Amino acid sequence: MKNKRNTYILLSAVLLIWGLLVYQFFSFTSGEAVQEAITTNLKVTPLAVKERDSIAINVNYRDPFLGKAYLPIDPNMRTAGTKKKAMPKETVNWPSVVYKGIVSDSKDKKKVFMVIINGQTYLMRQKDTEQQIILKNGNREYIDVLYKGNTNKILIQQ
Repeated sequence: MKNKRNTYILLSAVLLIWGLLVYQFFSFTSGEAVQEAITTNLKVTPLAVKERDSIAINVNYRDPFLGKAYLPIDPNMRTAGTKKKAMPKETVNWPSVVYKGIVSDSKDKKKVFMVIINGQTYLMRQKDTEQQIILKNGNREYIDVLYKGNTNKILIQQ
């Protein structure tokens, strides 16, 4: 009998607490509160910002390790040991090349690869040429192709 009485008291306390929480929640959401519109005229003025002074740093000081004065390197001046710079190569527009996988048995010495070049499917072996693209080598994951002197690694696409 004693346990039932404690259970009823605790149950009524829990229901009372939850009831108060629900009442508080719904009392804040009532739409009866009217807020008055407050209008104020605000004037916006830009801030005055001072320009910063630029500072020049003189880097023509003696090198503490070599003991010599700093000499800037003139790009137009050539020294005796330098060679002419190589001309930049032209960018090569690669055709669309897609590697689809190995067609032949992987145990064979001569593997046959399925390559799609500009929408046309080709079965190629190593050192084969199709549309100026040379297949150098390959495996299950990728192939190496050569086009106009540029090499590219192409991953398998499924």
